[in-house]
Amino acid sequence: MFIDIHTHLSQYNAQEIPSIVKRWRESDVELVVSSGTTINDSIKSIDLAKKYPDIAAGIGLHPSDITNNWKEDLLELKKILNENVSMISEIGLDYQDSSPSKKVQIKVFEEQIQIAIDNNLPIVFHTRFSMEDSYNILSNFKGNMHGGAVHYFDGSYEEAKNMLSLGLKISFAKTLIRIDYLKEVAKKISIDDIVIETDSYPQYFKKNRQRWTEPKDVVVVAQELSRIKNLPIKLVAKKTADNFKSFVKI
Repeated sequence: MFIDIHTHLSQYNAQEIPSIVKRWRESDVELVVSSGTTINDSIKSIDLAKKYPDIAAGIGLHPSDITNNWKEDLLELKKILNENVSMISEIGLDYQDSSPSKKVQIKVFEEQIQIAIDNNLPIVFHTRFSMEDSYNILSNFKGNMHGGAVHYFDGSYEEAKNMLSLGLKISFAKTLIRIDYLKEVAKKISIDDIVIETDSYPQYFKKNRQRWTEPKDVVVVAQELSRIKNLPIKLVAKKTADNFKSFVKI
């Protein structure tokens, strides 16, 4: 069975969740991670994990959602930590022009890595236009982290090797289907180093609701990985699920 290691289920309309869950169960998806991006979003993820046995919660402050109250938010993040939290996510760096200052992003990223370490939790993190800085920061914590993955990986083979050297996994999403250099990365690295995801969130920009990406679509990512690596789909499902379970206690 398949595991979707990164979604934003908490951002969907609550009335939609039962049908989304039904569809992934029908597609042999055994577990879905709902990752928080703000304090409120993280609380919603925790609530979903309490309600559904096949949802795991990630809590965190997304770099694009950092506010002037980030110090207070970090304190609140520690307060909402409980036994229903499986990882610190979504955290990281985002160097788009519209993003908060790099200095603040780096500080918040470092603080959340430390929260994960202190609570024996893995991290799943964001690296938009920031792979080098992300690697350099994570290197400072090498040997202390409890595993994790580079979410929605979009880097080179060399960048993948760097992240793997820190004991982290590489997470591929549906971009694997259409981007050739990602296919090359997936071909070169071991299946033992790969996890898969959809990064599902409400895609209101798509007029046809049926075209929204959902956790059920993690199977499509697995199928592409199966094709690229010439491995049976059942083996890809088992390996990627086992890789996730190697750093997340469920």
